[in-house]
Amino acid sequence: VFGWAFAGKVMEIEKDHLWIYGDYSGTVFNDAGGGFLHQTAWVCSGSGHNVKGVYKGAGDCVATDADGDKALAVWKCEGGPRCDGDFQWTGGTGKFKGLRGNNIFNGGSVGTTNQGYSLFRGEWALPE
Repeated sequence: VFGWAFAGKVMEIEKDHLWIYGDYSGTVFNDAGGGFLHQTAWVCSGSGHNVKGVYKGAGDCVATDADGDKALAVWKCEGGPRCDGDFQWTGGTGKFKGLRGNNIFNGGSVGTTNQGYSLFRGEWALPE
């Protein structure tokens, strides 16, 4: 689970069409209560359009653990009010070097606030 706060801009293009861009930052906690990416700090950039309540966007994420090692991912999603999508691990630093994997997620705001959460499921692998 990724609990996040959005900091960015929302620009009205025309009636019922918004352009949204900025950063989603927060912390990830996994179901196991430890291990892979538990209690990591995340910053995800994002840009997309919301047309008549349906958002379509994409971006990148950097997850940083307590040791300062970073895991990198790219994401995309579509939907409303919550966005269904996927993300792929694309590498990292330190213990996350060579990280790969495919994942799905569902994310969205809590009501009309700039805060929300995303639920992740998927796989990951490191080179041996």
